[in-house]
Amino acid sequence: MALREEIDARFARFGYLVARRPWVAIVFAMGVAAAFLSPLPRLQIDASDEAFLHERDAVRVTYDAFRAQFGRDAVMLVAIESDDPDDVFDRDFLERLRALHRDLEESVSSLHEITSLINARDTRGVGDELIVGELLEDWPAGPDDLRAARARALANPLYRNLLISDDARFTTILLELDTYSSLGADTADLQFQDEEAGAEPLFLSGEERWAAARDAFEVIARHRAQGFEAHLTGGPAGEMVLMSAMQRDITLFVGMSVAAIAIVLFALFRRTAAVVLPLLAVALSLLCTLGAMALAGVPVTLPIQVLPSFLLAVGVCDAVHLLTAFYRALRSGRSREEALADSLEHCGLAVAMTSLTTAGGLFSFAAAELAPVMHFGIFGPIGVLFALFFSLVLLPGLLMVVPMRQMQGEGAPVTSPLERTLAAMGGLSAQHPRTVLAVALALTIAGLGGALTLRFSHDTIAWLPDDEPLRVATELVDQKLGGADVMEALIDTGVSNGLQDPGILAKLDALGDYATSFESGRISVAQTVSLADVLKEIHQALNENRPEYYTIPEDRRLVAQELLLFENSGSDDLEDVTDSQFRLGSFTLRAPLGDAADSVPYIDAIERHFRELLGEDARVTMTGDTVLTARTYMAMIRSMASSYALALLIVT
Repeated sequence: MALREEIDARFARFGYLVARRPWVAIVFAMGVAAAFLSPLPRLQIDASDEAFLHERDAVRVTYDAFRAQFGRDAVMLVAIESDDPDDVFDRDFLERLRALHRDLEESVSSLHEITSLINARDTRGVGDELIVGELLEDWPAGPDDLRAARARALANPLYRNLLISDDARFTTILLELDTYSSLGADTADLQFQDEEAGAEPLFLSGEERWAAARDAFEVIARHRAQGFEAHLTGGPAGEMVLMSAMQRDITLFVGMSVAAIAIVLFALFRRTAAVVLPLLAVALSLLCTLGAMALAGVPVTLPIQVLPSFLLAVGVCDAVHLLTAFYRALRSGRSREEALADSLEHCGLAVAMTSLTTAGGLFSFAAAELAPVMHFGIFGPIGVLFALFFSLVLLPGLLMVVPMRQMQGEGAPVTSPLERTLAAMGGLSAQHPRTVLAVALALTIAGLGGALTLRFSHDTIAWLPDDEPLRVATELVDQKLGGADVMEALIDTGVSNGLQDPGILAKLDALGDYATSFESGRISVAQTVSLADVLKEIHQALNENRPEYYTIPEDRRLVAQELLLFENSGSDDLEDVTDSQFRLGSFTLRAPLGDAADSVPYIDAIERHFRELLGEDARVTMTGDTVLTARTYMAMIRSMASSYALALLIVT
């Protein structure tokens, strides 16, 4: 008890100190605020999938290495629907498609490559010569040319469910963005510059990806017409939509929180100062927290967008405790100086302990596997402590200098409706403790029963309204083209030219057949692409384009020769499926975008089969957007379990 009394006495002495030198407290508090507000303009927003994982997370490290080698992480897809009975191979439709293709090519920033039926790779043989051109390089002059182009497109397995639907009523334009950022660069050779300087090149920034998505949306809006319905989906477009929604939501939620807090404060105290001063304290604590995030280079992400509203709601409680005791002391006839010291003596320890236990509980999330949850566990406590600091230093100083009207009814007991209600509730609990405990236990059991019916989920597209254009586009692509989500298998043979081994290539081909026939829950694979598919296309072209030669050659020297012919044709498309040494290869699987809860068994089954079939010939590592979201889902479950257990321990 002596310790408690000593702490209360110290708070009282601190109150007298602030009361006698209020401007010192105000200037000191505002100086601290200025130091943390200055980095605020550097605060960034990140709505990408990889933002959920730490940079050192093994899954993200693999993902970063994959996109450094093969790119393709920033891809958007424009799906165009035709209502013409002659499907997309109608001359007017193709004219519109070409105009849209060219406009996108000229208008979308950070664009690395654009692919559609207009310029799709068309590999064919003419005599002994391998010709690698474009599907519509010779623009169709009449119905016969259109029918021939349609037949070639539908006969190419690499087009189906990627550039054209099975019924030829849907076609797509693929927009692949640059891998590396151009911000602050003077030349195009950014990767070379960074490597020469000994620094890691920076991947394309969120701002650049969102700018590209905005450009694409604007172009599509210009070309959308009756019979030519265009829809945009893909990672950068999704990030832009979520980022815009996050900015709107934060503004809305903060505004609603401030309004609700102001109404409650005015109803409680009936004084303008009692509304403005607490809001100033919590607003500064929020801004300083965001400034600390900017200083540490931590962006605002989707999960952390609740932090501003949370800090406003929690931070204002400190001020309410202090103001309640301060005004009560004034009504009892105390001077301002005595009232401030009295209020701090009465509730200073309670306010500090409430803030410390809240901060301690939040700090339990600092060990979370998910980066945004970890950041919440770091900057949430920082925000709570900022609120405590401004409530104990800035607010008392301001209470001593702002004009204040005389309190009414000095010395009279307080009998407000709120206090009468609280007193009645306390009396009820004291008179009927067993009944109150029984009701509380029943509510707890009912709540536990409801909690057990909850399921974990990580379905980003389901976060959007049903009529959101991005959601409509994604669901359309999933339904008509088999899927908008991409998973990658990185195949490492461990030796140069390992991917020129016909045995390994045949296994990759068999894996493609397995994957496209595979189903796991609501997931089915619509298309796969690997070096084996490109080689089969080449082999067929070099054998008079006969369908029976759409196979893997059995002679290793023939494989090497055909791949060399393809490289010498001027095409650089092999870079999408293998490295320059033919040691590493990518194996792309396209499936519908869905809940990560469904993706986990799908990834496990595919990876297990890949490893069983390839055996010792190659090492398999799964990566891509699907793996990122699945990793996020699993980390979310483990983070919640460990963080809540740790929070209970810390608060106790």
